[in-house]
Amino acid sequence: MPSPLKQANVLDYLPASEHAALRAGNSTYDCTGDIQAAIAAADKVFVPAGVYLVKQLNLKSGFELYGEGPSSQLKAYDASLASEFMLVTHIRDGGSHRVADNMRDIHLHDLKLDGRVAEFGYAQFFYLLAVNATSDLTVERVTFHGFRGDGMYVGSGTLARTERHNQRIVVRDCVFDGAVKDNRNGLSVIDCDGLMVERCVFRNIGNAKLSHSVGGIDFEPDHDWSIYRNVTISGCRFIDIDTVNTAGITFFNGHQTGDNIHDWTVSDCEFTNCYWGIDSSTKAKTVASRPDNLRVLDCDFLNSIRVDVAVKGLSGTQISCCTFRRSPPGSGPGGDAIRLGAIASRTSRNAINTVITGNMFSGIRPQMGAIGVLGADGLVCAGNVFTDIHATCINFADDGSPDDKRVIDRIVISRNVVTHGARTGSMSFMSTSNDMRISKGRLELEHSFEYENDVGGSVKKIANGATIEFRGTTPTT
Repeated sequence: MPSPLKQANVLDYLPASEHAALRAGNSTYDCTGDIQAAIAAADKVFVPAGVYLVKQLNLKSGFELYGEGPSSQLKAYDASLASEFMLVTHIRDGGSHRVADNMRDIHLHDLKLDGRVAEFGYAQFFYLLAVNATSDLTVERVTFHGFRGDGMYVGSGTLARTERHNQRIVVRDCVFDGAVKDNRNGLSVIDCDGLMVERCVFRNIGNAKLSHSVGGIDFEPDHDWSIYRNVTISGCRFIDIDTVNTAGITFFNGHQTGDNIHDWTVSDCEFTNCYWGIDSSTKAKTVASRPDNLRVLDCDFLNSIRVDVAVKGLSGTQISCCTFRRSPPGSGPGGDAIRLGAIASRTSRNAINTVITGNMFSGIRPQMGAIGVLGADGLVCAGNVFTDIHATCINFADDGSPDDKRVIDRIVISRNVVTHGARTGSMSFMSTSNDMRISKGRLELEHSFEYENDVGGSVKKIANGATIEFRGTTPTT
C-alpha cells in the first residue's frame, strides 16, 4: 500500500501570535519563509482563510497547494524584486530543455493571488504564477487579482534564450482581474504543448501606455524552438479589455518553423467591450505554408471597439456559428467583425484558406465591411446571415500593396442571407475600398464564384459605382 500524502496547514508553521491578524487580513508579517517550510515538509499544503503577505514561493513536483477559495489570499509583500514571482516552478536557468526533466504533477486550487497593482503600479516582469519547464499542472478556481505584469506566465525560463518547454497545462474556472488596467496579460503563453483554458473570466486588463501584446490571453513565442500547439480555450469570458490595441486573445505565429506552432480552438466564449476580440500578429504565408489551424466556434462578440476577429495572415482559419453584434445597432467608432489580411512594414500578409460559415452579423458599423478583405488567398464565405449592417457586408480592398504580393482570389461566396432591418440609409452586400474607405473600384476575381445569395430587395448587391466580377467557371462533367 502506498504511504499517505504528507499534509500541512500553513498556520502550524506561522507564529501563533500572528494567527488572529492573518485571519483578519491586517497582519504585516512576512509569511514567505514559514509557508516555504510547509511546502518543503509536505506534499499537500492547506492555506486557511486569511491574508498572507509573501514574496516568492517555490513549488515542487507532486505537490498540491489549496485554500478555501478567494478568502485564502496570498498577497505581494512589497514592490521589490523579492516579490517578482509569487508562485514559481523554475526561474533563471532552472530545469533543462528536456521535458523528461520537467517539474510535474502540480495542483493549485481555491486561492486568491494579489499583486497589488493599484498600490505599486505596472511592472512588466512581475508575475503571480510563473511556470517554466513544467508538465501536468492544473490550476483551478484561482483568482489572479491586480497583477502588475502577467497574472500567469507559461514561459521558457526567466532568462533570455533559455530553452524550456511546458506540457499539458490546465487552467480551469479561474478569474483574471487586472483591477485597474495597468498591467500586461492575464495569461501569457511563451511555450506550451497542450494547453486547456476552461470557463475562466478575464476582465479589466490593459495598459494605455503599451501598444500590443496586452490583453486576456497572449500567445507570444520568443524563439524558433518555442512551442505552442494543441490549444483549447472554451467557455471563457473576456470583459472590458478595452484600452487601445488590447485584445481578448492574441495569436502570434512569427516563430513557426514546422510543427512547433499550430492547432488552436476557441469555442463557446464571450467577448464583451474588448478593443479587439481575437487579434493575430502574423508573418507572410502562402498556400504551401504549414497551416496554423485556428478554429473560432460558437462564440459571441459584443461591442468590440475595432475588429472582433483579425485573421490577418493566418492559414487554415475556420469561423463558424458565431454572433457578431453592436448594441445599439450601428454604435461604436466603426470596426469590422472579421478582417482578413494585413499590410504592415511594407509587406502584405494574405489570409490563407479561410472558412466563414453559419455566423450572424448584426448592427455592425464597419470600417471596411462586416467582413473586410485586405488579402485572401482562398476564402469560403457561406451560409451567414447579415442583418442591419451600417454600410457593406463584404468589402474587398482594391488598392495596391507596396510589395505587389497582396492576393484576393479563390473566393467562394454562397448562400448567405442579407436583410436590411428597420434602419434608414444604404446597405450593400459587396463593395470595394481604397485605403479602407469605400470606393468605386473595379475588382476582377479570376478563380472565384458568387452564387445563390439571398439579398433583400432594399439592399444593393454591389455598392454604387463599384464593379466586382467573379470569373470562375463551373467545370462541366
